[in-house]
Amino acid sequence: MLDSTRNTLNRWVLDRVSREWVDYVVSNTMTDFNRWANGFVWTYDHQWLLEHIREEAPGVKTFVFLPNQLWRGFTPGQHVPVQVMIQGQRHLRSYSLGSQPQGRVSITVKRQAGGLVSSWLHDELKVGQRLTVEPPRGRFVHQGQAKLLFLCAGAGVTPCHAMLSPWMALPAADRPDVQVMLQFHSQQDIIYADDWQAWRQRGLSVVTGLSQASPQPAPEGQTERLDREQLRRHCPDVAQRDIYLCGPEGFMQHMMADLETLGVDPRRIHTERFTPMMDASAVASAKAAPMADLEGAEVVFAHVNARMVLTQADQGKSLLQLAHERGIALESGCAQGSCGTCKLTLHEGAVTGNTLGRAVYLCTAYPASRSLVLGG
Repeated sequence: MLDSTRNTLNRWVLDRVSREWVDYVVSNTMTDFNRWANGFVWTYDHQWLLEHIREEAPGVKTFVFLPNQLWRGFTPGQHVPVQVMIQGQRHLRSYSLGSQPQGRVSITVKRQAGGLVSSWLHDELKVGQRLTVEPPRGRFVHQGQAKLLFLCAGAGVTPCHAMLSPWMALPAADRPDVQVMLQFHSQQDIIYADDWQAWRQRGLSVVTGLSQASPQPAPEGQTERLDREQLRRHCPDVAQRDIYLCGPEGFMQHMMADLETLGVDPRRIHTERFTPMMDASAVASAKAAPMADLEGAEVVFAHVNARMVLTQADQGKSLLQLAHERGIALESGCAQGSCGTCKLTLHEGAVTGNTLGRAVYLCTAYPASRSLVLGG
């Protein structure tokens, strides 16, 4: 009863008073008692209050939250690290953010086989409970390009859906030239199915590939598994578009190869993923087999106009570790090769370890040439 009353009061205040003003009042009245009495607003942490759970597809749920006064919004396409406590252990996972009406936010979570956190969210998280999150991160956001292709599979549709949502509220003439190609296992697995259908009727080009053959006639915009021929047929100007690619690792690897054969400049392929490409043994192998002679090798981070010259003492250190040791401020997140926060594009040279096409995940990648240039 007390929790319900507190939640109602918090909703009422945050729906009617600016978050900046609430933050000002709370920060000037912070006491141990206030933090005990209402830890949702009297806190130094970003807290989210769960208000609604929606089933999107089998094994996929969208969780809709009210953020507390510390929340300052996000750029569509970014992700947020979510903290959960399971049997006294803290676990952190990153999920793409979605906008909801009235200042709410959402994450869409697919239950992973053996996934500790995704299973906990699906089975244990209930309306009225709170989660602690970190500020939004990530560069998988629209960078102003005029012609786009969103190429997504499974839960990888979530950041692209977030980017599309505000555009689809605009007249067609005010939107970028964007095409969407999606892949799911079957018709029932399509995430945000109602939105894709509604947006298709509003003029958005949406093609959905299904990897499982159906005996029923294919509805409008539906085809077989996506591949090079499907890309060529449904997006003949693919080489002139910037590609936003997100999905399971196998899908992304196949699409990268197909896009290259279609003449797409790798620098125009923007990627996002939330599961490590490399397991622990693969990371250890890459770390144990770096370039034989690091002495004098140069690494340039072009996007921040910084460079570093390596020594033999740098052997076995990741690119992210090397940069941080030299005071080069690079954005980072999970440090496990999953979230993509530290990801940069390889412009010159070579690396070993965690890469996807020209995307280099600095926290689990290592220099492999005498000269290396990385950037945004």
